[in-house]
Amino acid sequence: MMAMAALHDSMIPIEDLSQVFSDMTPLPQNDGSDRVCVIQYPTAFALAYNYMRAIWQSKEMSQRALKLTATCAKLNPANYTVWHYRRQCLKDLGLASNEDAIRQDLALAAALGGPNPKNYQIWYHRRALLETNGVKELFCRLELEYIKDVLREDAKNYHAWSYRQWILEAVDDEELWKEEMDFASTLIDEDIRNNSAWNQRWFVVHRGKQDGKPLSMDEARLEADFAIEEGISVDPYNESSCRYLLSILKEQLLEGEHDLAKKLVEEHEAKVSNLRLAFEKTNQDPGKCVNLTATWIDLLEMMGDKESLQKAVSLAKGQATEHDRIRTKYWLFRAKQLQNGINE
Repeated sequence: MMAMAALHDSMIPIEDLSQVFSDMTPLPQNDGSDRVCVIQYPTAFALAYNYMRAIWQSKEMSQRALKLTATCAKLNPANYTVWHYRRQCLKDLGLASNEDAIRQDLALAAALGGPNPKNYQIWYHRRALLETNGVKELFCRLELEYIKDVLREDAKNYHAWSYRQWILEAVDDEELWKEEMDFASTLIDEDIRNNSAWNQRWFVVHRGKQDGKPLSMDEARLEADFAIEEGISVDPYNESSCRYLLSILKEQLLEGEHDLAKKLVEEHEAKVSNLRLAFEKTNQDPGKCVNLTATWIDLLEMMGDKESLQKAVSLAKGQATEHDRIRTKYWLFRAKQLQNGINE
């Protein structure tokens, strides 16, 4: 156990490279004879990679080669070839399926990933380690906690979210889905404008699947109500919650039972309309909240009857001429679209 920990935790010190690889000739980088300028790599970097190229050339799969990959990855965590060769070494040494070895390598990736939270190679290495044997529950829990820590530092880290979604889909455990819904809801509560958290809620409620099957009507109503009560009514300027509401309802119109979907849209159009009326009572400028009005326009368009479309045209023209003149051309275009719907 201690030998394995030393194998994965330690790297070969630069000053020991010549001794450890005394039987090998370093292979300098070949930049070609017609190079315009020579990149002046630091001495330690050049030495480590000279030995790494010699290892690649000889195709040596050994403990010292594995340690050298860690040394080189520390010097340049973005070098895909180094990480790939490390995984080849793990496999050849019989460590790719060893739980202790995987745990140690995940720890190494975390140590190198700390200063490089958006390094694709490090995130892929974590996934590749788990893909080899399937995502076991032990590592699933550990990884979700690790990602949670990363997201505390940067709630919009795309790599972290993508990896988190992959884990949830790979395990596909109902208890984990429920826990993830609580996690996404907590992030929304902490920062209602965290569009990544809203996206994660969508992902979770659909169980990650994009198979054309919409939510049940009860599920859709719960999600639409959540968007209004926990999102739009709290911050009507927040586009994330408005987009979430519209997407939930539009999915029902496209894929659900049409008559029930229409009733659901009407129900939530009324709620948004009431929110806008309440906004008007507390603000001198009723059109000040452009986002809320835009959402109302979209809902009226979803309803599709002439009366609703006429109201939407009037609102769009008001946006164009008074409330959102920076996007005048867009709102005139929307008004024309809506008018065409009336004329059809």
